[in-house]
Amino acid sequence: MRKASLIATIAIAIVLVLAACGNGAPEATGPEFAPNQTTEAYIYIHGGYVGIATARTNAQGEPSVELDEAFLPHTLAAVDIDADEWNEDNTAWYIVRGNQNYVAKYVEYNGATYVGTTVGTSVTYVAADEDGNPSGGQDLELIIVRDQDSMADYVESIQNGGFGIMTGFGDAVQPVTTTAYGQVTKRGSSYWDFGLGWQGNIDAIEAFIEENGWNFSIADMSRAAEPNDDDQRLWSVADAVTGATLSDFPDYFMNAQMALVQLERN
Repeated sequence: MRKASLIATIAIAIVLVLAACGNGAPEATGPEFAPNQTTEAYIYIHGGYVGIATARTNAQGEPSVELDEAFLPHTLAAVDIDADEWNEDNTAWYIVRGNQNYVAKYVEYNGATYVGTTVGTSVTYVAADEDGNPSGGQDLELIIVRDQDSMADYVESIQNGGFGIMTGFGDAVQPVTTTAYGQVTKRGSSYWDFGLGWQGNIDAIEAFIEENGWNFSIADMSRAAEPNDDDQRLWSVADAVTGATLSDFPDYFMNAQMALVQLERN
């Protein structure tokens, strides 16, 4: 289900970008845009996050873009199963790279209570009934990534304590304002903080767009077949090496395009 949602979101993004840019559209350069504006775009990315792209222009109309990612409920609800308040009865679990991760069974998002159930190696949160049992309906994460508005609402909500966990159904809600990586989004956190890391990759994408523009198609993007001396396979766009290595590079680049294409032109 998550994969299908990702494909649908990316397909919409491609249509938006290509329709607005066109093959013959000029690249994003300073004088082309109206000054002092901000636009945002969101995408379900990397199999479990809400990608956030914020495009801005300065007083001279020069564009820039900033990328971030918000953790979804299965990460925000993480708990320590060895702590006194958590046990097999009030948690659910999922597996990543062979490691079993525990999350609070009951969570609250924007005032509604959801209950988590392990399905295969993932956790599905659905609305809880009056007794705390699953009442059916759509997976909370699919509700969140449904469209631009739902993703924007989620990003704003979690940054203001709108997501919380409970040690039992009906217990006090503990707002989640931090994660094991530091904060509820990846930018400035300790997520993948070794080697080039997540932030280093994002910096490379942002710098490439600033220096080379953004009017490129997925067909222009390619990853080196062989690793370099640092054992990294670098991405190139057209004939320019970006310095980025992360596997979902096209999705991040597309998210940036979705925000930049909304900027008003002079």
